[in-house]
Order: sequence, then structure tokens, then C-alpha cells
Amino acid sequence: MNTRIKELRLEKKLTQRVLGEYLGANQTMLSKIENGISIPDAILLIDLSKFFHVSTDYILYLSNERINADSLLTDSIFNLKKYQKLISLFQKMNLQQQKDCFTFLCSMMSISE
Repeated sequence: MNTRIKELRLEKKLTQRVLGEYLGANQTMLSKIENGISIPDAILLIDLSKFFHVSTDYILYLSNERINADSLLTDSIFNLKKYQKLISLFQKMNLQQQKDCFTFLCSMMSISE
């Protein structure tokens, strides 16, 4: 069975060992899957999909779309909740704290104010 696992792994510049550590998987097993000797089980396939932010269909060459609309919506909802929490925290700060926070974030991102 052909998969896109190797292609996705190389895009992230990861070794099989490092990817295996992230996923709690064995390097030998990943090698066998990448070489078409073995097939990933459902749990590993889902973990790979989440790790690489692609659909399972994309990994298995059943689709050329890297991610499906449901995944994008789920990610958007998750990020929206995260951003709402950050905005809420920012709004609770006094004006000086907001300025300091903004300056700090700009410096972290190497962005001029």
C-alpha cells in the first residue's frame, strides 16, 4: 500500500525516529509502512493525519486534497476559542499592561511597533 507518509515526513525535515517519538511509534514500523511492506493501523493513520494536518484520505492517496472542510472548520473553531480567551485577557489589562504586552509580542516576532 502506497502512502504519503515519507513525503509528509520529509516536508517537515523529520527522521523516522523523531516522527516515531512524536507519535509513540516504532521507527522500524514506520520504515516498513513508508516502503509499502506494511500498512498503518487506523490509530496510527489518525495520529499521522492530526500530526501533519492532512486528511487520512490524503495520506492513503484516496484524495489529492490535503485537508477536508470538516478539519478546517474544527481548527477554525478551536483557534477562535483560543483567540477569544487571549482577547479577553488583553481586555482585562490596564492601558500600560496592554502597551507592554504589545511591545513584548512585537519584540518576540521581530516586528517594529
